[in-house]
Amino acid sequence: MNPRDRLARRSRARGFTILELMMALAVTAILAMLAVPSMRDYLRNSRLSSAGNDLLHSFAVARAEAVKRQTNAVVCSSASPTTAAPVCDGSPFSGWFVFADTNNNGVFDAADVIVERHGPIDPSVSVKQDGNGVQIFQPSGFARPATGGFVPSRNIVYCDARGNVAIPGGNSTARAVVVSATGRARVTRGIADINASLATIGGGCP
Repeated sequence: MNPRDRLARRSRARGFTILELMMALAVTAILAMLAVPSMRDYLRNSRLSSAGNDLLHSFAVARAEAVKRQTNAVVCSSASPTTAAPVCDGSPFSGWFVFADTNNNGVFDAADVIVERHGPIDPSVSVKQDGNGVQIFQPSGFARPATGGFVPSRNIVYCDARGNVAIPGGNSTARAVVVSATGRARVTRGIADINASLATIGGGCP
């Protein structure tokens, strides 16, 4: 093979290599564009699920403590749940604490025992709730009904910038924690459940 033919073959080979590289980069860019929204939704879903499951856990802890100690146990929302003397302030359930209400007055005071604290959830998660940000479990394990000025929070909805949007499978982009009169709590993402909770609360997801 003469030098001219050898050079031409090398040039063609180099051209194919550059073309293949450009095609590979284009495919990689397309895949990355497809993956970004999926990853973003995964992170959003993870934050919502964490908030709902953490509150569900605290409700379960309070219910078990009420039965074990044979006294009321309280889960209440608080803007400063990690302070030495947290206050049940009726704020959204983005932060909360659990205490054994040894004198059954529904207020955290020096005689009571803090069982669990939960610091603020991710700021991208917003909260809607009914009641006054308090759930009380009685020694029977049942949730205390509304009496006098006490209005329990039985529906707590967590949502993000997507709001309450129906997705395949009859689910919603939001989450709800629902407490029954018997004291049983559950987390749901069913669109019908979310709509029912929001109807009880009044208003929609921000």
